Amino acid sequence: MRTRVSVFILVAVVLAAFPTSSIAIERDTLERLLGQPENKSPAAAAAGDDSKAIAKLIKDINVAIQKDKRRMLSIIIINTNVAATTLEQQKARTGLSFGDIYVAHALSLSTRKKFDTFVALKASGQSWAQIARAHKVSLKGSTALLKEMMQQ
Repeated sequence: MRTRVSVFILVAVVLAAFPTSSIAIERDTLERLLGQPENKSPAAAAAGDDSKAIAKLIKDINVAIQKDKRRMLSIIIINTNVAATTLEQQKARTGLSFGDIYVAHALSLSTRKKFDTFVALKASGQSWAQIARAHKVSLKGSTALLKEMMQQ
């Protein structure tokens, strides 16, 4: 709990340094990711949404990295507690995008398993949604944390 308070304070300080308009754009993107589809059962919505939400999250991170790498890396660092140099090395070593690296770290944090465990599962051909379901993790919590941080 103490760590989360520290993270929120750190995030507030970091986000205060960025233009409000870009924060609003990212908040809107995250809200779209968290939106619930209509006319689906909760089970069907959860299964389908995870795959789509994860793909959208990865795409949005990768697009944001291309626009402002320093800022996006800062947000990933804050959410994963992994140094930028380590993230860069993992990207080079695994061939994954920063969005994929973020998802692997989110799964790692949620399960307390090693990052490389999830990279290996992804390399074996499993989708991130399959990996998350197999480990009983919903990445919507990770997305929700990002959304909460953007509002502060």
